[in-house]
Amino acid sequence: MGRVPQSSIIVVGNEILRGFTVDTNSNWLAGRLFHVGYPVRLMTTTGDVDADIVGAIRDHVARPELTRIFVCGGLGPTPDDRTYVALARALNQRLVYRRDVGAQMQNLMFILNLAARRGTAELNAGNRKMAMLPEGANLIRNGAGMAPGLAFDLDQGRYLFALPGVPHELRSIYEDIEIRYLSGGQADVVRELHYRLAPESMFHDVMQALEQEYPDVSLGSYPQTETRQLILRASGPNAERVDAVITAIRDRVKQYDPVA
Repeated sequence: MGRVPQSSIIVVGNEILRGFTVDTNSNWLAGRLFHVGYPVRLMTTTGDVDADIVGAIRDHVARPELTRIFVCGGLGPTPDDRTYVALARALNQRLVYRRDVGAQMQNLMFILNLAARRGTAELNAGNRKMAMLPEGANLIRNGAGMAPGLAFDLDQGRYLFALPGVPHELRSIYEDIEIRYLSGGQADVVRELHYRLAPESMFHDVMQALEQEYPDVSLGSYPQTETRQLILRASGPNAERVDAVITAIRDRVKQYDPVA
């Protein structure tokens, strides 16, 4: 594709791989990243296995075209939450206890009345686990929960982020990330053609030719089985080039007229 900046997503969780939970986080996050000009190049899903999480992180970090990497899930207080430890291993950093994170957790316990229900404001083992963080991490406050988000400076303008898997916590932390770390991107221009009762195969030759003529434009076909429509979608950084692709499809496929 040859485009910069680009991003990637690593999803962590057995519940995703085993079909217990639908991964709405990646869909939401990819949409937001596309609209701020950091389109997702790659997504990886891994279970709660230390070596697999470490391997996925190292694979993404090793790709210089990925300027923003998001690791989602596995930040919680139970033994199956392994992302903080995996990040430390993958980035060759020590785990250190962050007293400021522990203090924030205690404050939240009072706000949520957890201290009263527990009978103590002392952090338990699960709480302390969430305050053991890689030493090179910058904190991103989680206003909706206890596990903090993290940002790592990978040098040369690249960053890696760790976000909780709970959707409302992930979205809350992302809003801060977007303001602080995602400036300067330019969203792609998107154009669509909608056809009624048109087979995909009729567009094969034209789309193949246009891929060669306009390598900077992403072109795809998306059949909608419920409405029996076919959507052809073109996107790219240059409006004139994207519009030229749409015009070429109209001009070269005469058998069908788009309805929109």
